[in-house]
Amino acid sequence: MDPTFAFYFLLPVIFGVVISVMGVVFLFIDSRRKKESGQIEIEDWDTTGGKIIATRINEVEVPKDNTSGVIINHNFEPIIEYVYTVKDAEYHGNRLFPGDHIYFSEPIALRILKDHPLNMYVPVKYNPDNPSESSLEKRPEGTNYIYLIGLIGTSFGVLVCCFTTVMIFLIMGKYK
Repeated sequence: MDPTFAFYFLLPVIFGVVISVMGVVFLFIDSRRKKESGQIEIEDWDTTGGKIIATRINEVEVPKDNTSGVIINHNFEPIIEYVYTVKDAEYHGNRLFPGDHIYFSEPIALRILKDHPLNMYVPVKYNPDNPSESSLEKRPEGTNYIYLIGLIGTSFGVLVCCFTTVMIFLIMGKYK
C-alpha cells in the first residue's frame, strides 16, 4: 500500500468515522437522559379551551445543602389555576408546564403571571389518556449541549468522510 494513500485517505476516513461514532454516542446519551429524567412531551397531547380562574406565586426557599438548612436564595413558582372541558366533563388544572415543578426568579415569575391574567381564555394541552393531566405551555428548554455536541460531531465526521472520499477520487482520476 502506498504510504501517501494511507496518509491522505485512510487517516482522514478513520478520523471521520471516529468523530461520527462519538457524535452518535452523545446523541444516544441525550436520548437516554431525557427518557430517564421523565420529561413529558406534550406535542401529542390534545388541545381544548380553558379559562384562568386564579393566579399566585409560591415562594420556595432553597437550602444550601440538606443537612445545614441554611437558606441561600429564594425561588418562585408561578401558579396559574384554570378550568377546561373535555368530552362534557369539567377539569381543573394548575400546571403551567408539564412534569416537575420549575422555579424562576421573582421578576420572571411576575412576568409569567402578567402574561396570564385572570379570566383570560387560554389553550390547554391535556393528556388524551388521562384528561385530568394538563398543562398550559410546553416546558421551557435551555441549550442542550449534549445533543448539540452529538449533532455537530456526527455531521462533522460524515462530512470529513465524504470530503476525503471525493478528494481521493479526484486525485486518483487525475493520475490515470
